[in-house]
Amino acid sequence: IVNTGIINAYPNHKQLPTIDLVKRKVITTNNEDSIDIAKNIRDVAEHKYSNYKNPNNDFNVTTSNHGTSSDVATTSNEINSGKKKGQCTLFIKDVLLDFAYYGAITIGKQEFNVHLDTGSSNLWIPNKNCSAVFCQNHNRFDSSKSQTFTPEGNPWSIQYGTGFASGITGIDNIKIGCFTADKQIFGLVTNVSDFDAAFEYDGILGLGFDNLNTMDNAAPTLISTLIKQNKMEPIFSFHFSHASDFDDKGIFILGGIDKSKCNGEITFNPLISTNGFWTIKQDNTLVNGNPVFSSPNIAIIDTGTTIIIAPPNDTAAIHKQIPGAVFDSQNNMYTIPCNTTTILSLRFGGVDYPIPSRDLIFLPVTGTDCLSAIMPLDVVPNVDVWVVGDTFLKNVYSVFDVKTKQVGFARSK
Repeated sequence: IVNTGIINAYPNHKQLPTIDLVKRKVITTNNEDSIDIAKNIRDVAEHKYSNYKNPNNDFNVTTSNHGTSSDVATTSNEINSGKKKGQCTLFIKDVLLDFAYYGAITIGKQEFNVHLDTGSSNLWIPNKNCSAVFCQNHNRFDSSKSQTFTPEGNPWSIQYGTGFASGITGIDNIKIGCFTADKQIFGLVTNVSDFDAAFEYDGILGLGFDNLNTMDNAAPTLISTLIKQNKMEPIFSFHFSHASDFDDKGIFILGGIDKSKCNGEITFNPLISTNGFWTIKQDNTLVNGNPVFSSPNIAIIDTGTTIIIAPPNDTAAIHKQIPGAVFDSQNNMYTIPCNTTTILSLRFGGVDYPIPSRDLIFLPVTGTDCLSAIMPLDVVPNVDVWVVGDTFLKNVYSVFDVKTKQVGFARSK
């Protein structure tokens, strides 16, 4: 029954704005579930870098030619001076509580959400004929609805820890933000494990370099195509939101930098490897302001990894300085008090970037103990390599300069 008397009492009332409410998935506090989630993230990283090759010892961790946003690449100078050619902003969302970040793309006039991953270079989405649970729960590409699609049909595959994805390649026009890449090669998944079936994103957008792409023998990535087609400046940047900060909105800027999201100057760090990852020198790690190491480390900057992964000796040295930290030898990870006040900082380019206590905590395992967001793993045997993921990146503004091959950070507002 509608109470028309109430409605008619305000015949000239203005239409009130509507707000879309989204119910977040609940993070479990079950000990076994938390550990399983952490193990899966570690497995993904292990397989992600399993084909890492360093035959010529191409790392150069002694390099020190850091720069700020006022004296780095020409592209950065042009953008910061107000020239907005080839730049647009894409709003991004977080999965669960900062587990991952995704944005929207359009392929053949069909929209998909993709996980934004600087630690890989493949772009893939589910194909219409994919019958896996993951595909059934997500948007699938229907080639019959696209007038610009070309069925290339070359097989490809990629491993993600305990998960995998495989299929064939296709070619279509792909729009991201205000840019459209013409005739872009991408992957159509026909077989995929259910590792991310419950998450919001439909596929993955790799933002690494072309030589990491497992499709068509290092096919150009979406970013590479946009740059080659002169659609965008050769630079992109991120401000990742915190789920706990209700008004904070994540952004992915293609072709530029949003300095309003930066607290201070952006300091750039040159790549120290040609391996295809965004690999830079990490000067040191500090616990409550105290340096932990006597020599620099190697860091892969990976937006597609939730936590920070470091060699076992390094993680042991770090947790030794965190009060209440305990090593779980059975599961090869650390627990720390959920109410820890420890501040961890990573030093890049001579600048310390703090990670607040709330982000040093990953998932609860008991009422008082939580998993540490710093996890031990030898990603590359015999090489001291860190994978620096969202635990760090959601506390900085990060810039990836494709032209001059640099990664820049500023403290995030």
